[in-house]
Amino acid sequence: WAKAVVVGRARLGGIPMGVIATENRTSEATKPADPADVQATESIKQEAGCVWFPNSAYKTAQAINDFRTEDLPLMIFANWRGFSGGQRDMFEEVLKYGSLIVDGFVAYEQPVFVFIPPYAEIRGGAWVVLDASINANVMEMYATSESARGGVLEANGTAAVKYRQKDLIKTMNRIDEKLKALNQKLSLTTDDNELKSIQAEIANRQKNSPSCL
Repeated sequence: WAKAVVVGRARLGGIPMGVIATENRTSEATKPADPADVQATESIKQEAGCVWFPNSAYKTAQAINDFRTEDLPLMIFANWRGFSGGQRDMFEEVLKYGSLIVDGFVAYEQPVFVFIPPYAEIRGGAWVVLDASINANVMEMYATSESARGGVLEANGTAAVKYRQKDLIKTMNRIDEKLKALNQKLSLTTDDNELKSIQAEIANRQKNSPSCL
């Protein structure tokens, strides 16, 4: 069940450990028909990889608590984009199960290692529940150099927050050679027609900002 998360027990250098890993492929969740309801039918739901759904979030929290009661160190191979945020997922209490993951980490007494493998990422709510500061005494986070990524926002979301249009134009005026030349030319011209022409050229250059930066 909850195929979006893989859990198990393994040995690392002969030391028993609990392991939680992400399923990167799309999986199917089958909900059987209710035998007491003649109108009920079996439903199959596609679940994207690298996302916590209500069932997989609960499976993760349950595994953490099981490993804790067995006094096992825990290794997490993290590659999550966050929690599913659909209306049905909210109705099925995905946020509650996410909080159970945090509760499990808070109560954990053995070492917990969160590792972001090559080309993997942690985004959104996944970063919140896997943050090593939840239980700094036992939790540590590691990431593959250069290829692993992490943060609350996606890269384009971060850029949109950090670089508003006015900041983007300011940066362009500072680093784009053509804009620097046009601004210098604008400061020296006195002819009205030429002034309007240069201003239009600057506006057109700024409009095509992605190609300038």
